[in-house]
Amino acid sequence: MRDILKTALVLSFFLLLPLNILALEAEKDNRLSCTAKHLDTNEEVAVKTVPAITNKNIATAQWPLGYPTIAINESDFIKLPENARQFIYYHECAHLKFQIEDEYETDCKSLELINENHPLSKINVRKLVETLVKKFGMSRRWSELLQCESFRKL
Repeated sequence: MRDILKTALVLSFFLLLPLNILALEAEKDNRLSCTAKHLDTNEEVAVKTVPAITNKNIATAQWPLGYPTIAINESDFIKLPENARQFIYYHECAHLKFQIEDEYETDCKSLELINENHPLSKINVRKLVETLVKKFGMSRRWSELLQCESFRKL
């Protein structure tokens, strides 16, 4: 009986291995990544993502010791739909990568970054606007995404 169980375990491992590899590949496609320049070295580096506990923001862009970092309130972030998570992450990435303060410009740059990493269509952006309105309330800011040059180029 033990031999049958061992054989069944080995077979199930090899049969499920391709499924695990496919799941990892799919996860890799949805991974959020960003690069920006280190403030001290001016070298392009991978942006660090660290957990943050805050009641104010879901995510913030920071440069602790000059290193580009996105601090994310994971408990709120994980509850958001994927398109909203992408927008928030790439919004903070845009602050770091382009060192811009203006929120409208940062929002537009975030659309460009999303599109580079997870190709968008106009309907995807319209769905994103709907999601942001549902999650954060009606705001002119969300409808202004449809005025971005990056949206018009899609």
